[in-house]
Amino acid sequence: MSAARGRMAGDDLRFMKMALRLARRGLGYTEPNPMVGAVVARDGRVLAAGFHARFGAAHAETMALERLAAPGATLYLTLEPCSHFGKTPPCADLIIRKKVRRVVMAMLDPNPLVNGAGLARLRAAGIQAEVGLCGAEAGRLNRHYLTFMRTGRPWVTLHAGVSLDGKMTDREGRSRWVTPSELRRCSHSLRGEFSAVMAGSGTVLADDPLLTLREPGWEGKTLLRVVLDAGAALPRERRVFRARERFPLVVFSGLAAAGNGRKGERHVFVPADGEGLNLDAVLKALAGMGIASLLVEGGGRLIDSFLRRGLWDEAVFFYSGRIVGGRDAVQPFASGTCLDAAPELAGRHWTPLAGGAILRGYRCSPG
Repeated sequence: MSAARGRMAGDDLRFMKMALRLARRGLGYTEPNPMVGAVVARDGRVLAAGFHARFGAAHAETMALERLAAPGATLYLTLEPCSHFGKTPPCADLIIRKKVRRVVMAMLDPNPLVNGAGLARLRAAGIQAEVGLCGAEAGRLNRHYLTFMRTGRPWVTLHAGVSLDGKMTDREGRSRWVTPSELRRCSHSLRGEFSAVMAGSGTVLADDPLLTLREPGWEGKTLLRVVLDAGAALPRERRVFRARERFPLVVFSGLAAAGNGRKGERHVFVPADGEGLNLDAVLKALAGMGIASLLVEGGGRLIDSFLRRGLWDEAVFFYSGRIVGGRDAVQPFASGTCLDAAPELAGRHWTPLAGGAILRGYRCSPG
C-alpha cells in the first residue's frame, strides 16, 4: 500500500469512528428511526459534522451538509442515506446537489424503502460510494432499528435486579430492595435507551411502580409504558395510571376480558392461552405503534415467558452482593431448560459498581 493510500485509509477509519460517536448522541431519542452520524472532510480536515438528534428532526446528512459550499469533499455516514420522501426530502439528492465526491458508509439501510437504493442513486450520479467500514460497530449501535426493520418486532431486552445467587425476591416474595440504591438509579436510567418499558400485572400489584423516567440526562424523553393485564382487572388506583401525558400507557389484555371495560384509550386485546397472553401478538401490536425497542422489567413470570418463547435479544442483570436463597424466591428463569438448550449470552460485559455489578449481553451477536 502506498503512503498516500495508507493515509487515506487512516483518515477513513478516523472520520468514521467520529461519525459513530456522533450517532450515539441520539440514543433513546430517534426511534423508530436509526441513530446516524455524518462527517464531511477533505485533505484530512473536518469541514462539517452532524447527527440525527431525535425523531422528526433533520437527518444527519442535512445537519452536516447544509452549510457546505465547496464541492469535492468526502462524506462519512454510519448508515446508507435515504432515497425516498418521508418526513424530509431524500438525503441522497442533497448529497448529489452538494457535489460530494466520495461517500463512505458503514452499512446499508434495511428499510425496504432504502435497502441499496440510496447507494445506487449516488453511484448513478457518478459519486464514488463505498460500504462496509466499521459495519459491525454500526450494526451494534443500531441493533434496535435493525431488528425492528428485519423482523417486524421491537428489539427486546430483559432486565432484572437480582441477588448474587440470582433471586429477584426473598422467600416471602418481597423485592424491596434486592439491589442497593446506586444499582437502582442505573436501572431506572436504562429505561431511557428504549422506546417502551413493560411490566406484568403481578409486578404492578405488588410493587405499584410508576415505570417513568426520572434520572438526569433524559429530560424531554417520552417513554411508552406497557402493562400486561390478561384479565383486565388492574385497579385504576395503581400509580402506573398516572403521568400519561409524557409517559403514555398501553394495557394488553386477553380477548376473553374485552367485556370487563377499557382501562384507557390504549387498551389492546390479544389472544391468550394457558400460558398467558400471546407475546408475538403483543410485540406485533407494539411494532405497529412505532415501538422499535422494549425493556421488559418483570416480574419473574413475565421474563420467564420471554425466555421460554425465545422472544428476546439482550439481557441486563443488576447483581447485588447479597445471597438471598429460598426455594420460593422468584428468579428470572424459573421454568428452566436442559443444558443442551440453555441460552448463552454473547458479548458479555461486566460493569462493577458500589454494592454490586451489571451484566449485559446478547442472545446472539447483533449487527
